[in-house]
Amino acid sequence: MHSVMFIFKRQSHLTLEEFYEHYEHVHGSIARRLEGLIEYRQHPTRRPGIGDGAYMPQEAPYDAASVYTFESPEAAEKAWSSDVGKELDLDTHKLMDTKTMISLPITIREVVNHNKKLSL
Repeated sequence: MHSVMFIFKRQSHLTLEEFYEHYEHVHGSIARRLEGLIEYRQHPTRRPGIGDGAYMPQEAPYDAASVYTFESPEAAEKAWSSDVGKELDLDTHKLMDTKTMISLPITIREVVNHNKKLSL
């Protein structure tokens, strides 16, 4: 599998509510059409509070993170360069401040998942 994470801020002309609405309903709808995509997760930030730990700033420095997982690096490359990938890129530039975006190649390693049922 091949996963990549993008951490980003919204374009300055968008309110947080406008950003979240577009991110979920428009950007997500485009992303889900990428060929070879196994999983796509959106992680919008929220206001920090109780239970968030000692290292949390007063305000989240970014507005969201997205994690894309593809079948293979080749599938990811094909998806990014496809017509849907180009459509997603155009929407990214409308929605996100790409100058401050962080892109990370990641390995997803599940350590705990208490939601999975045990097979006996």
